[in-house]
Amino acid sequence: MNTQDLLYGIVIFLWLSYFPISLVQVKAFVRNRKTFVNKNLTRIHNDPIINFQIMTRTSGASDVVPRGIQSIINSCNEVAFSDYSISVVTEDPKDVERISGAKVIVVPKDFQTKNGAIRKARALEYASYQRRIANNGTNPTSTWIFHMDEESVVTTHTVLSILAFIREKKGLISEGPIVYPYKVWDANRLTVLAESVRPFQCYDCVSQMAHPPAIHMHGSNMLVREDVEDSVGWDHGRTLAEDQLFGFKVYEKYGNIFGWHGGVLQEQPPLTLRDHFRQRKRWIKGTLENLKFLPAKLKAHIYLRISTFWLGFLSALGSTIMYMYLSWPTTVQVFDWMFHIPYKPPHVANVPVLTPAEIYYGLVGLLSGKLPTVTATGALQAVIGVSLIFTFVIWLIGSQVGLAYNIKDVKMTKIKRASLHIQQLLFSPFVGIVETFPALVGLIEWFVRPDKREDFHIVSK
Repeated sequence: MNTQDLLYGIVIFLWLSYFPISLVQVKAFVRNRKTFVNKNLTRIHNDPIINFQIMTRTSGASDVVPRGIQSIINSCNEVAFSDYSISVVTEDPKDVERISGAKVIVVPKDFQTKNGAIRKARALEYASYQRRIANNGTNPTSTWIFHMDEESVVTTHTVLSILAFIREKKGLISEGPIVYPYKVWDANRLTVLAESVRPFQCYDCVSQMAHPPAIHMHGSNMLVREDVEDSVGWDHGRTLAEDQLFGFKVYEKYGNIFGWHGGVLQEQPPLTLRDHFRQRKRWIKGTLENLKFLPAKLKAHIYLRISTFWLGFLSALGSTIMYMYLSWPTTVQVFDWMFHIPYKPPHVANVPVLTPAEIYYGLVGLLSGKLPTVTATGALQAVIGVSLIFTFVIWLIGSQVGLAYNIKDVKMTKIKRASLHIQQLLFSPFVGIVETFPALVGLIEWFVRPDKREDFHIVSK
């Protein structure tokens, strides 16, 4: 075996490592495509009380918190829903004067929890603590908490969907899809394209919420009844992935009370590659921190998912190298298929899988009755080739579906919209690197530098 064959073999293995996840995503897409976004938007006036809770370190850094507050007020007014309140949980005392239209809860600097919760979990626990004091020890079952990040934007679809979920008594804790249409033109183009992967992947979130405990949960667009949240709380030790751990603790105490409300919440991608990198790395390291709290079966699932992330980086890197090496010959193959140009690049013949040209020649041979005898090697190449094409197509389709969700409500010309979809296609190998490299670094840091486990970074908004 020469060096080139070895390189191809390694890349093939890495791409095939993504094959099981591709199957899971296709299954989730087929099964959940009708429930992913809620279409039951009938307004029925038997309203619960909903507290829209926004989490921030400070509202002074950008305009996103006032934008979120105003979106709640506007959307609730449009659907004639008035039994709501808005809370902003912050660590900046100046927000009391900055913020209007919401109750401001300032987390004291000296506030400590019994089990040492940190960062966002600490702030969430303080908000829950203040509610318990206000309720005089009672646990109201008529009030719900809707969790939002500082950049979250509520729409009428969000409000109608969560009202429908509560009305239909489908569970006591639920989530919905998140899309990323805001500040598309202000963010780095690669982070915008990388964020397109998330909506498609979240089709699997529907299945996880239907069959808990969930491997991961969103900290925003989460709806939970107040008595459930306050009884479970957020004080479960030092973790940066407090939403995942909270979901498991709810399952541990209450069993399957989970559901999917399907209300779309709008947010924005990280504005810089640095923010994107540190955000993704924090997610991975937070998940690794949580493993000590989780049962063996859930740990195994998480290890499998994490392995696909770092293998995904190696796969994307290797595929990018191959893409650069084969880009011109592949372009020629496409012209060959379209215009029957009789040219086949010499080095492409050595690729140990079916290339687009090989598939074309095979189909022509099959239809003309001149298909050569299939050898064992040829059959293996066919199986590997089809598997690789499957994983690659699912990756491409998934990112295109996610991009369509993300820019659906963004005002732009048809030419700009088409341009973004073309960019998503052309830069897909590089997007794979941008999306998976932080996971690899986070995993390495976790084992090599355990002293650096507390990793938190507030992204620019």
